[in-house]
Amino acid sequence: MFRLSFLSLSAAVVMVASAAGFSAAEASPVLFCKDGPGIDLAATGCISGTSRHYPNGGDGIYSNAGGGDDEAAVEAAILAATGSAVDLSLYGKSDSNAALFSFTPLGGGLLTGSQSGGWSVLDGTLIAYITIKAANSFALYEIDPMSATGSYTTAGILNNGGQQPSVSHISFWLASGGDTQIPEPAALLIFGAALAGLGLARRKA
Repeated sequence: MFRLSFLSLSAAVVMVASAAGFSAAEASPVLFCKDGPGIDLAATGCISGTSRHYPNGGDGIYSNAGGGDDEAAVEAAILAATGSAVDLSLYGKSDSNAALFSFTPLGGGLLTGSQSGGWSVLDGTLIAYITIKAANSFALYEIDPMSATGSYTTAGILNNGGQQPSVSHISFWLASGGDTQIPEPAALLIFGAALAGLGLARRKA
């Protein structure tokens, strides 16, 4: 029986996603996260998971503990994919913090019945990473530049029946040491205020 390789399948999914109007960052992940370092999580993303239709049954790392994409698992996936450690904090999940988000599934309906669509964070918080949990896998993407809006897809994820699954939930992550650089004018004001405070303290002494 003819069987597509995982990379051939991924390439086919990318072509379908491109035809449907998805950008590269919205197309399917094409690598297991463990296959890094060197994976561009903003451009291709990566997968951690198990399925009878993945090479060797999966990446050998994924666990259903903590919903399948707990903080430790996602940080480990980023480290494996990029070679760089990132300190994450969970902003919220689509299932347990639904009031924080708005979703627009492609074709309408509910997020959990969809395979792709758009998302937005209602208070404008900038998101650094998302994980899209589906079946026994999650897809990991970096949002670069960080944004309060974006898209999601389960393309590239396979369930044990070899099919693309619907979304279980989406987790939204903040990263310590992200866009925290102070603009130059503000930095000068802070520096000036610090000097003034130091001078005042010396006069009081």
